[in-house]
Amino acid sequence: MTTASQNISPDHVADYYDRLTDLIGEAAGGNLHFGHWPHPHDGSPLGVAADRLTDHLIGKLGDIAGRRVLDVGCGSGRPTVRLAQRAPTEVVGVTVSPVQIERATALAEREGVADRVRFIRADAMALPFPDASFDAVWALECMFHMPSPAQVLGEIARVLRPGGRLAVMDVVLREPIASRDRGVVERGRSMFAVPAHIELVEYPRLILGAGLRLEEMADLGDEIIRPSMEALGGAVAANSAAYAAAFGVDTEQFDALVAEWARMNSSLQLGYVVLTAKRPGCPSGS
Repeated sequence: MTTASQNISPDHVADYYDRLTDLIGEAAGGNLHFGHWPHPHDGSPLGVAADRLTDHLIGKLGDIAGRRVLDVGCGSGRPTVRLAQRAPTEVVGVTVSPVQIERATALAEREGVADRVRFIRADAMALPFPDASFDAVWALECMFHMPSPAQVLGEIARVLRPGGRLAVMDVVLREPIASRDRGVVERGRSMFAVPAHIELVEYPRLILGAGLRLEEMADLGDEIIRPSMEALGGAVAANSAAYAAAFGVDTEQFDALVAEWARMNSSLQLGYVVLTAKRPGCPSGS
């Protein structure tokens, strides 16, 4: 079942990313998500591997030329802009972080796609869009920041047009959290504004409960989780003073946080789900 920390709200997530967006982006080539290493020893830096992961998700959307796409949890906007550069489509990105809106909007302007890419501040649990207003939706590594993933998926289903596709990438639990590990996991969630972890086996039920039809689902965790954690760990170690300042602690306290982060990760059996689903029905005009 989904295990949630009720004390982490969208405001906590916004504050976390207001503080950490620039630092994480610097480490990941402007991205805020993990990388993909289908060949573990290919030597790709995190930024290249993160773009590779974005491209993998773009492929899951299918033909989106001339369509309207919603990016839930758009982060710094790099994946959104990359999507718009790959296809003549209109994209709307939503995030709870004002800093991310500013960074993403500036990026779209620099890359020349601001005429068809825009970013707004919105809570994914209450999307400010009419029913059936998007042809496709993606959620790239953001669902674990949502206090109620089921509510988010319900909102996504609502704004999808009949026949519209959802593509999701999400960090998941392969196994339930052991009782002995719950304390360190809860502290880790507080550090990184993670209110909910979804168990891999639960995702089909959540998709069905939202009124969507699951098309495909795979766990790519072995190609994503460990190499990404290692790459991020190296970036953090190389810039620990800046990260300590972002977390509002001194370097000694931050070192303790990093050690706790490592313990948390070793306590969890993490996977990485990649799935697509559709809203039943035929697209209008077909």
